[in-house]
Amino acid sequence: MFQRYVPSKTLQPYIAFYYTIKCRKSDYDYIISEYSLPNGFGYMGFHSCGSFYIFQNNKIKELPRFYTVGQQTQHYYINSDSDLVDFYGVGLQPTGLWHLFGLDMPTITDSVIATTCLFRNDFQKFTKQFDSLKEVAPKIKLIENLLLHELLTAQPQLNVIDSAIQKINETYGCCSLTEITSGLGISPRYFQKKFKKMVGITPTAFKRIIRFNFMFAEIQPDSHIDYQSLSALCNYYDFPHFSKDFKKYCGACPSKFHIDKFHFLQEVITSKVLLGK
Repeated sequence: MFQRYVPSKTLQPYIAFYYTIKCRKSDYDYIISEYSLPNGFGYMGFHSCGSFYIFQNNKIKELPRFYTVGQQTQHYYINSDSDLVDFYGVGLQPTGLWHLFGLDMPTITDSVIATTCLFRNDFQKFTKQFDSLKEVAPKIKLIENLLLHELLTAQPQLNVIDSAIQKINETYGCCSLTEITSGLGISPRYFQKKFKKMVGITPTAFKRIIRFNFMFAEIQPDSHIDYQSLSALCNYYDFPHFSKDFKKYCGACPSKFHIDKFHFLQEVITSKVLLGK
C-alpha cells in the first residue's frame, strides 16, 4: 500500500524521500480514509489514477491532480471517493520548497497550491510522459528529473537554518532554542524570523512536531502503552503538556486513543526505504 524510495544524493539535502500509495475503496468500509499527523515535511503529490482530498477541522480541501502543500500543523485525513487511487508523492525537507522555488513558506502552511505554477519548464510535456509510463520506477525517475532540472536552475545553498533543523532532528526535538542559536552563533531574533520564512512555522512549533513524531514512532500496536514513560522519554515538562500535544496532533487524549485504528500511519512511520528506482 505504501512504499518509500530514496532520492539521488544530489537531491537529498532538499528531498527527503519519494513514496507511492495504492489503495482500493473495496478495502474500506465506505470511502478511502487514512489518518495523518503533521511531521515537519512539505509534500508534492502526483495522482496517476483517482484522487485524494484532505479532510481537516470538518472542512474539505480539494487537491489538484498535481499539488504542493507546506507544513501541516494539525492532524488530518487523506480521503478519496475513487474506486482506485494510484499516487506518487515527494516528501521535501523542511526547507526544500524554499530552496528550490523561493516560496514564502508561511503563505502555504496548512494550505494547498497547484504544482503546475511552480515549475519553469513545460509541465504539459511532463504530464504526457507521466501518463504514458506504467511502471513505478520510471514514474519516480521522471519526477526526480523534474526536480533535478529545478535544482540546477535554482542552485540553492544550504545555510544555518538547515544546520538548525539537523540539530533538532538529531535531538528528536528536545534541544532548546538557546542551544541552537548559541551553537550557530546567530541571534534568537534572526533565527526565529529566518526559520519561519524558510520553513513556514516557528522553530518552537517545528520542534514540537518532531518530538511528537518521535514519541508516536515508539508506540507499539500490540503492547501496553505507558504514556507517563513516553512523556518522560520525550522530555516533556510534565504530563499535562504531553497530553495537550497528544490531543492537538492525534485528536484525542491519550486515554481515549486507540493505536489499532492507525495501521496506515504505523506503516508510513515504519516503512523501509527502497533503493531501486
